[in-house]
Amino acid sequence: MRWSLVGGATLCVALAACSTTGRKAIVTVPVTQPTGWRATATDDDQSRIDGLAGRWQRMLAAVPARLRARVAAQGKLLDPTAGLDAPTLSPGSYQCRLVRVGGRGGVTSYKPDFCYVAASGGKRSFTKQTGTQLPGGWLFDDADGKRVIFLGTLRPRQAEIAPAYGESPQRDVAAVIERFAPFRWRMVFARNDGQGDHTLEIYELTPVVNGSS
Repeated sequence: MRWSLVGGATLCVALAACSTTGRKAIVTVPVTQPTGWRATATDDDQSRIDGLAGRWQRMLAAVPARLRARVAAQGKLLDPTAGLDAPTLSPGSYQCRLVRVGGRGGVTSYKPDFCYVAASGGKRSFTKQTGTQLPGGWLFDDADGKRVIFLGTLRPRQAEIAPAYGESPQRDVAAVIERFAPFRWRMVFARNDGQGDHTLEIYELTPVVNGSS
Protein backbone atom coordinates (compact mmCIF):
# COMPACT_ATOMS: atom_id res chain seq x y z
CA MET A 1 0.00 0.00 0.00
CA ARG A 2 1.30 3.37 -1.04
CA TRP A 3 1.57 6.06 1.61
CA SER A 4 2.43 9.73 1.07
CA LEU A 5 5.82 10.81 2.37
CA VAL A 6 4.99 14.51 2.43
CA GLY A 7 5.61 15.99 5.85
CA GLY A 8 3.52 18.51 7.66
CA ALA A 9 6.21 21.14 7.85
CA THR A 10 5.98 24.51 6.09
CA LEU A 11 7.68 25.32 2.82
CA CYS A 12 9.67 28.55 2.73
CA VAL A 13 9.93 30.43 -0.56
CA ALA A 14 12.43 33.28 -0.97
CA LEU A 15 11.20 36.04 -3.24
CA ALA A 16 13.65 37.58 -5.72
CA ALA A 17 12.45 41.13 -5.05
CA CYS A 18 14.07 43.01 -2.14
CA SER A 19 12.47 45.53 0.15
CA THR A 20 13.68 49.12 0.48
CA THR A 21 15.85 47.99 3.38
CA GLY A 22 17.69 45.50 1.16
CA ARG A 23 16.21 42.48 2.94
CA LYS A 24 14.63 39.58 1.03
CA ALA A 25 10.97 39.01 1.75
CA ILE A 26 10.19 35.48 3.03
CA VAL A 27 6.78 33.91 2.54
CA THR A 28 5.84 30.69 4.33
CA VAL A 29 3.41 28.37 2.51
CA PRO A 30 1.81 25.54 4.50
CA VAL A 31 2.11 22.08 2.93
CA THR A 32 -1.00 20.04 3.64
CA GLN A 33 -0.50 16.32 4.10
CA PRO A 34 -3.06 14.21 2.17
CA THR A 35 -5.61 12.43 4.33
CA GLY A 36 -8.19 9.70 3.76
CA TRP A 37 -8.07 7.88 0.45
CA ARG A 38 -5.74 10.46 -1.09
CA ALA A 39 -3.03 9.43 1.36
CA THR A 40 -3.12 5.94 -0.19
CA ALA A 41 -4.07 6.47 -3.84
CA THR A 42 -1.45 6.72 -6.55
CA ASP A 43 -1.22 10.01 -8.45
CA ASP A 44 -2.71 8.32 -11.53
CA ASP A 45 -5.72 7.00 -9.62
CA GLN A 46 -6.33 10.35 -7.95
CA SER A 47 -6.43 11.97 -11.39
CA ARG A 48 -8.77 9.29 -12.75
CA ILE A 49 -11.16 9.60 -9.82
CA ASP A 50 -11.15 13.40 -10.07
CA GLY A 51 -11.89 13.16 -13.80
CA LEU A 52 -14.49 10.40 -13.56
CA ALA A 53 -17.59 12.63 -13.74
CA GLY A 54 -16.45 14.17 -17.01
CA ARG A 55 -15.51 10.82 -18.50
CA TRP A 56 -18.90 9.38 -17.48
CA GLN A 57 -20.72 12.17 -19.29
CA ARG A 58 -18.59 11.65 -22.40
CA MET A 59 -19.29 7.91 -22.45
CA LEU A 60 -23.06 8.46 -22.25
CA ALA A 61 -22.97 11.19 -24.90
CA ALA A 62 -21.11 8.84 -27.25
CA VAL A 63 -23.84 6.15 -27.12
CA PRO A 64 -25.54 6.12 -30.58
CA ALA A 65 -29.13 7.39 -30.69
CA ARG A 66 -30.37 3.96 -31.80
CA LEU A 67 -29.04 2.48 -28.52
CA ARG A 68 -30.26 5.17 -26.13
CA ALA A 69 -33.16 2.94 -25.05
CA ARG A 70 -30.61 0.66 -23.39
CA VAL A 71 -29.37 3.60 -21.30
CA ALA A 72 -32.93 4.46 -20.26
CA ALA A 73 -33.61 0.81 -19.36
CA GLN A 74 -30.93 0.96 -16.66
CA GLY A 75 -32.74 3.81 -14.89
CA LYS A 76 -30.83 5.76 -12.26
CA LEU A 77 -27.93 3.30 -12.34
CA LEU A 78 -26.38 5.22 -15.23
CA ASP A 79 -27.44 8.70 -14.10
CA PRO A 80 -24.25 10.50 -12.96
CA THR A 81 -26.30 12.83 -10.73
CA ALA A 82 -28.25 10.11 -8.87
CA GLY A 83 -25.85 9.71 -5.92
CA LEU A 84 -27.52 9.87 -2.49
CA ASP A 85 -26.36 10.39 1.09
CA ALA A 86 -25.30 7.46 3.31
CA PRO A 87 -23.23 5.55 0.71
CA THR A 88 -21.60 3.12 3.18
CA LEU A 89 -21.92 -0.56 2.31
CA SER A 90 -22.86 -2.82 5.22
CA PRO A 91 -20.79 -5.99 5.68
CA GLY A 92 -22.18 -8.99 3.84
CA SER A 93 -22.75 -10.57 0.44
CA TYR A 94 -23.89 -8.68 -2.63
CA GLN A 95 -24.90 -9.48 -6.16
CA CYS A 96 -22.72 -7.38 -8.46
CA ARG A 97 -24.02 -6.96 -12.01
CA LEU A 98 -21.66 -5.41 -14.53
CA VAL A 99 -22.96 -2.84 -17.00
CA ARG A 100 -20.45 -1.66 -19.60
CA VAL A 101 -21.04 1.66 -21.34
CA GLY A 102 -19.36 2.21 -24.70
CA GLY A 103 -17.96 -0.07 -27.33
CA ARG A 104 -20.01 -1.70 -30.07
CA GLY A 105 -22.86 -2.60 -27.75
CA GLY A 106 -23.40 0.93 -26.52
CA VAL A 107 -24.69 -0.40 -23.19
CA THR A 108 -24.13 -4.06 -22.32
CA SER A 109 -25.43 -5.81 -19.18
CA TYR A 110 -23.94 -9.07 -17.88
CA LYS A 111 -25.17 -11.78 -15.54
CA PRO A 112 -24.61 -10.96 -11.83
CA ASP A 113 -21.63 -12.28 -9.91
CA PHE A 114 -21.07 -12.29 -6.15
CA CYS A 115 -19.08 -9.82 -4.08
CA TYR A 116 -18.41 -9.54 -0.37
CA VAL A 117 -17.87 -6.60 1.99
CA ALA A 118 -16.02 -7.34 5.24
CA ALA A 119 -15.25 -5.19 8.28
CA SER A 120 -12.34 -5.81 10.63
CA GLY A 121 -10.31 -3.58 12.94
CA GLY A 122 -12.11 -0.44 11.86
CA LYS A 123 -11.40 -1.11 8.16
CA ARG A 124 -13.71 -2.29 5.39
CA SER A 125 -12.75 -4.39 2.39
CA PHE A 126 -14.43 -5.32 -0.88
CA THR A 127 -13.82 -8.58 -2.74
CA LYS A 128 -15.38 -9.83 -5.96
CA GLN A 129 -15.68 -13.57 -5.50
CA THR A 130 -16.87 -14.88 -8.88
CA GLY A 131 -16.49 -13.93 -12.52
CA THR A 132 -13.61 -13.28 -14.88
CA GLN A 133 -12.40 -10.07 -13.21
CA LEU A 134 -11.69 -10.26 -9.47
CA PRO A 135 -10.97 -6.86 -7.91
CA GLY A 136 -10.29 -6.72 -4.20
CA GLY A 137 -9.14 -3.99 -1.85
CA TRP A 138 -10.07 -1.39 0.76
CA LEU A 139 -12.96 1.04 1.11
CA PHE A 140 -12.48 4.66 2.21
CA ASP A 141 -15.16 7.19 3.15
CA ASP A 142 -14.87 10.38 1.12
CA ALA A 143 -15.11 13.83 2.68
CA ASP A 144 -18.20 14.79 0.66
CA GLY A 145 -20.34 12.19 2.46
CA LYS A 146 -21.93 10.94 -0.77
CA ARG A 147 -19.39 8.43 -1.99
CA VAL A 148 -16.97 5.73 -0.91
CA ILE A 149 -13.63 5.24 -2.67
CA PHE A 150 -12.34 1.77 -3.51
CA LEU A 151 -8.60 1.20 -3.96
CA GLY A 152 -7.45 -2.29 -4.79
CA THR A 153 -5.96 -4.65 -7.34
CA LEU A 154 -7.10 -7.28 -9.83
CA ARG A 155 -6.38 -10.80 -8.61
CA PRO A 156 -5.47 -13.41 -11.22
CA ARG A 157 -7.98 -16.27 -11.09
CA GLN A 158 -5.24 -18.81 -10.43
CA ALA A 159 -3.75 -16.79 -7.55
CA GLU A 160 -4.93 -16.99 -3.94
CA ILE A 161 -4.08 -13.36 -3.22
CA ALA A 162 -3.58 -10.23 -5.31
CA PRO A 163 -0.52 -7.96 -5.14
CA ALA A 164 -0.74 -5.07 -2.68
CA TYR A 165 -2.15 -1.83 -4.03
CA GLY A 166 0.55 0.43 -5.47
CA GLU A 167 3.09 -2.36 -6.02
CA SER A 168 1.92 -3.42 -9.48
CA PRO A 169 0.47 -0.44 -11.42
CA GLN A 170 -0.92 -2.62 -14.20
CA ARG A 171 -3.14 -4.40 -11.65
CA ASP A 172 -4.18 -1.34 -9.60
CA VAL A 173 -7.86 -0.46 -9.78
CA ALA A 174 -9.87 2.39 -8.28
CA ALA A 175 -13.60 3.02 -8.17
CA VAL A 176 -16.24 5.35 -6.77
CA ILE A 177 -19.15 3.78 -4.87
CA GLU A 178 -22.47 5.60 -4.46
CA ARG A 179 -25.93 4.71 -3.19
CA PHE A 180 -28.43 5.62 -5.90
CA ALA A 181 -31.65 3.98 -4.61
CA PRO A 182 -32.87 2.15 -1.47
CA PHE A 183 -30.65 -0.91 -0.94
CA ARG A 184 -28.89 -0.35 -4.27
CA TRP A 185 -25.36 0.89 -4.81
CA ARG A 186 -23.15 1.35 -7.85
CA MET A 187 -19.42 0.94 -8.20
CA VAL A 188 -17.95 2.96 -11.07
CA PHE A 189 -14.43 2.02 -12.06
CA ALA A 190 -12.02 4.85 -12.81
CA ARG A 191 -9.38 3.10 -14.85
CA ASN A 192 -8.03 2.99 -18.35
CA ASP A 193 -9.79 0.25 -20.27
CA GLY A 194 -6.75 -0.41 -22.45
CA GLN A 195 -8.69 0.73 -25.51
CA GLY A 196 -8.28 4.48 -25.26
CA ASP A 197 -10.94 4.86 -22.55
CA HIS A 198 -13.70 3.77 -24.93
CA THR A 199 -15.71 1.97 -22.23
CA LEU A 200 -16.84 2.60 -18.67
CA GLU A 201 -17.55 -0.24 -16.22
CA ILE A 202 -20.28 0.13 -13.62
CA TYR A 203 -21.35 -2.56 -11.13
CA GLU A 204 -24.82 -2.53 -9.62
CA LEU A 205 -24.52 -3.83 -6.04
CA THR A 206 -27.61 -5.40 -4.41
CA PRO A 207 -27.55 -7.09 -0.98
CA VAL A 208 -28.08 -10.86 -1.06
CA VAL A 209 -31.14 -11.87 0.95
CA ASN A 210 -30.12 -13.56 4.24
CA GLY A 211 -26.46 -12.83 3.36
CA SER A 212 -26.04 -16.16 1.56
CA SER A 213 -24.59 -16.74 -1.89
